[in-house]
Order: sequence, then C-alpha cells, then structure tokens
Amino acid sequence: MISWRLYLILGTVAVAMLLVACGSSATPTLAPVNTTAQSTTEASGPAAFTPVTLESCSATTSSDAAVEVGKISFTYTEPPSRAITLNQHATEIMLALGLEDRMVGTAYIDDQILPEYRAAYNSIPVLAEEYPSKEVILAQEPDFIYGGFSSSFRDEVAGTQADLKGLGIGSYLTVAICEEETADTLEDVYTDIRNVGKIFGVSDRAEVLLASLQQDIGHIQTILDSSILDTAGTPLRVFMYDSGDDAPFAATCCSMFSNLIETVGGENIFDDVNSRWSTVSWEEVIQRDPEVIVLTEAVWSTSQQKIDLLLSNPAYADITAVKDRRFVSLQFSSMVPGIRNATAIRELAEGIYPDLFP
Repeated sequence: MISWRLYLILGTVAVAMLLVACGSSATPTLAPVNTTAQSTTEASGPAAFTPVTLESCSATTSSDAAVEVGKISFTYTEPPSRAITLNQHATEIMLALGLEDRMVGTAYIDDQILPEYRAAYNSIPVLAEEYPSKEVILAQEPDFIYGGFSSSFRDEVAGTQADLKGLGIGSYLTVAICEEETADTLEDVYTDIRNVGKIFGVSDRAEVLLASLQQDIGHIQTILDSSILDTAGTPLRVFMYDSGDDAPFAATCCSMFSNLIETVGGENIFDDVNSRWSTVSWEEVIQRDPEVIVLTEAVWSTSQQKIDLLLSNPAYADITAVKDRRFVSLQFSSMVPGIRNATAIRELAEGIYPDLFP
C-alpha cells in the first residue's frame, strides 16, 4: 500500500506576498476558501461553457510494475457531471472548488477529510476504502476520472487513460507524477487547480482558491523573513520519517516535503537521494544528525509510535533532534501535492519555531 504513495519552489511567493496585509506579523488563521459563489459559466448558463482540449499527465503500469509516464489529451465539449476521484488530494481539490455536485464516487482516503469539506464529502458515494475495481468504477457510468497517483490508472483499477479515452471518459492525473526529473512544487498544485477549473468551467473559483493558498503562504513567509530566514546561516537539518522500525521509510529529494521544509528554512537530509520516497538506513540518519524530525501521522504508523521508538532505543540517543525532542507531526496527505500544502508550511513553521507562533 505504501508503494503506491511514492510519488516549494518559491517562484510564486512574489505573487503571494502581494496578497499579504502590509507589515502583518500575526499568526495566520487558515479559513475555508469560499469557492461556492456562482462561476461565470453557471451565471451565464450551461451554453456558456467553451469546449476545452486539455493535455494531462498520463501513466501506464507495466506487468513488472514499472511506471511509464507521458501525456494524453482529451476534449471536453461540456463540463463533466459524473466524476470519480481516486486518492485524497484529488478529492480535496474537487471539494475545494465546490464540485461535489459533479461527483458520483470517490475512494482511497489516507486521513480524515478536512473539516470544512466533510459535509460535501459525505454527500458523495464512497466506492471503496482503498481502490475500487474497474467494474465498480465503470458501473457508475463516469465521464471523468481524476487520480492522485499513477496507481489510480492501473488496469485493475480505473484502467489506462488511453482505454478510458476510447470509452469517451476524460481523465486527469496529478501533474507532478510526470515531472520525474524535478522535485514536486506548489506550482504543480497550482497547475492542477487551474486545469480542473478549466475542465469543469469554474476557472474563477480556481483563481479564488489559488489566491487564498498564496495569501496563506505569504503570511507565513512574512513572519519568517522578518524573524528567521533573513538572518539564517546553514539550513536546519531535517529528517522526514514516515514509517519502518528496522529501516526508516523517508521523504527524499523529489518529494513535496523537500520544498515545504526549504520554505521554512530547513533542508531535507536525504535531498541527495533521487526519488520521492525511499527506504534509508538508521546508520545514515545517525551520521547526518538531523536537528528536527518530521513524523507522518498516518493509520499505518502514528507519530507517537515513531517518537516512542526514537526515545526508547539508545542507538538514537545522540541524534540532535532526539536529544532536544524536536519533533513535528504532519498528516501524510499534507505532504503530497494538494491544497493541504499551505497548511503544512504553517504547521512546520509553528512546530520548528514555536516562539514565533504562540
């Protein structure tokens, strides 16, 4: 199950900073985004939708489990009305855009849905706890399938995107999956939001959501720039520990986590490992001596379980983060490309610099 989860650059911060209240130093409160106002398309009626041809990331899993990525295009002559989302970060982008009324199913939730979207989520049929079968998916007569990971489009799940296109079913895969040579960034998330907005004719809602995310990040950046980052020397050494007792499973160079931690003045100690997630060794962790350890809070491995392991094993006693008990917990779904990334930046900043965020 974890193998399916394999999968910020601050180029947008300049834009984000324009949205920050001048001189703000207050701790930001992240409020739900109001994207439920009528979109331009809805206000003008269904006929106002302009057909759009959109190129999507595409992934095909071979019989030996190797994933080949590419591109696939699909022309939408009208907004999808029977969408299915597979993976939590895809589901929450749809909900944040107020598109629950266009959804006939969802599946594979890693954490609790964000509170502000729980009522909308509860109105949508859950097709399976993890991935539903292709038969279950097709029985819903979908016209659009949105996957967060390449595993969504394995043959036994939704099927390949090319096969779906042959059936007249549109599809979309998180754009970061196809960016194999670079680390995941917030720009990837922004692209996903804009593309889904175009597909459903709610580009205005997408821009409202983007502005809110950028503003949230701008608030945090303002506080850190005025107090920490401008005077910082060597970045904090940070280890992102997901699971594993004998050998830790960790976020490595190309995961979203690397960009998140860089935003708050840290550096992933495994940013030289060319993958998103990888099993490393405790010997390497000890040698690289993290000053902060970020722990995933997930059903397969709670943060407290990992803290107990780190504090009880004398082999880890000399790790700086363990000696200082400098731990930060994040939900797993905060560390994949999605709307939770802005909140993850705040949680990292609050956890690492508690004096700045009382």
